[in-house]
Amino acid sequence: MGLHPSNEELAEMARLLTKARIEHWVGEDFGSWRWWVLVMLLIMPWFIWYKFANKKHLRDLALFGMIVMVFTITLDELGFILSLWHYPVDVIAMFPRLTSVDYTVVPIVFTLLYQYFPTWRSFFWALVATAAIFSFIIEPLIVLMGFYQLLKWTYWASFIVYIIMGLLSRWIVRMFADIEQKNSNP
Repeated sequence: MGLHPSNEELAEMARLLTKARIEHWVGEDFGSWRWWVLVMLLIMPWFIWYKFANKKHLRDLALFGMIVMVFTITLDELGFILSLWHYPVDVIAMFPRLTSVDYTVVPIVFTLLYQYFPTWRSFFWALVATAAIFSFIIEPLIVLMGFYQLLKWTYWASFIVYIIMGLLSRWIVRMFADIEQKNSNP
């Protein structure tokens, strides 16, 4: 290896890491009680969402949820790559992030906030309360239970990120709705 690893060396390191991650997952995670909890968190919230989501506003809710999901997955991947946090248990070996939270819990909770708190003021305060619950109650609990390890991250940082993510997502959806409304009226 020269001064910097070559692309081939980086690819081999990635292959070895993936192999080790799969071996660990098969030997440690798959079928454990933590794995089953994550599987349930990946599936069950969708039933709740289906029951409580207003189907008359499905397009806006789906757009909002997808935007939140993109933010969550992107930020989670960034934090994992930068070693800000680590997830000791994976639902799927190839995804080194908290898949259940990224794809289900956060988007669904935020989508329901978007639906039930339609004004900016009510949404903001509901978002602050939810961010506080996620950051200062749920995150410490999942750290205690061994689902999540903070390396160079704080609960306060999570609190701020949840709020910014929710506000940006709402702003994007409202911007699209305004554009659509302006262009649909003759």
